[in-house]
Amino acid sequence: MSKKIKLTLLKLAELFGVFALCRYLYRNHLRVLCYHGFAYADEHLFRPKLFMTPQTFQARLKYLANSRYQIVSLSEGLAHPERPLQLALTMDDGWSGTAELVGDALALHKFPLMLYVTSYYADKQIPVLNVAVSYLLWKTTASALHLKVPGVDASLDASLPAPDAAALVRQICQMIDQLPEAASRAEVLYQLAEQLQVSLHQQGRPLFRLLDADELRRLQQANVELQLHTHRHCSPLDAVALAAEIEQNRQWLAQFTAPSTLVHFCYPSGEYQPAHLPLLQQNGVQTATTTHIGLHKQGSDVLQIRRILDGEDVHWLELEAELSGFSDLVRRVLGVAN
Repeated sequence: MSKKIKLTLLKLAELFGVFALCRYLYRNHLRVLCYHGFAYADEHLFRPKLFMTPQTFQARLKYLANSRYQIVSLSEGLAHPERPLQLALTMDDGWSGTAELVGDALALHKFPLMLYVTSYYADKQIPVLNVAVSYLLWKTTASALHLKVPGVDASLDASLPAPDAAALVRQICQMIDQLPEAASRAEVLYQLAEQLQVSLHQQGRPLFRLLDADELRRLQQANVELQLHTHRHCSPLDAVALAAEIEQNRQWLAQFTAPSTLVHFCYPSGEYQPAHLPLLQQNGVQTATTTHIGLHKQGSDVLQIRRILDGEDVHWLELEAELSGFSDLVRRVLGVAN
């Protein structure tokens, strides 16, 4: 179905009161909205679900402020499922634009927001490697690349655009990751960017950076709650490895809040298996959010909380269709699950 036809059908559903009926039918389901980062330049064109323009996000906050939904923290929404039309805001990763681009908007509204912070790149303050490399390959007009990493006994030559860009990104990252120091990895990344004639800075600010400690503290003053997202943005099934990821993440975040309060978790990239659930409980995790789309029904597993992923490519009618419960109803009628 084309976007234009879809939006026309959604507008008709809204005009004929179907959205309103669904809001009533699903009034005791918790709505959990999910955001990620914000675009300094054209990142919203590169990955519209990962990066949103500040203008779109500011419009979303204004829309929510004037909506029927009651904006609550995730903890409050789960604790009081009887209250109608509750909506919780969540944000993954901790991209720098959260402070630099939309920090003022968050401070203005002071909506409770749960920010799941992955701590390795926040601590090292270098660009997130796989995302930055993907952006370079997306944006470059070069016809080839040559990568030689100092101290690594291998080189890489590739024609561009690559037939399998994801595989090339993995190859590049695997080579750069062999360097032991974060600063050295960043240096090679910037050399690759220069070769491909793509800037990883915008108005002097580095792209694809995560929030630093001072920025995270300022966001806490805007009613932002910091929570767990693993140290290296991965969720291994090995019990020891997962425990280490959560513990390192918790220890780093302990500079901002008491470790005993760090009990909420977000699955990196939404990837998890049933075997993760008892492992999370063993490591003190009480709730966990997924990327499964939909509303959180009262009594559902709080280690598998569904969310609604907003993005630059999401029309406000599509968002309201999700928030009202209309899209959930359609998926149920069509037998579509995720």
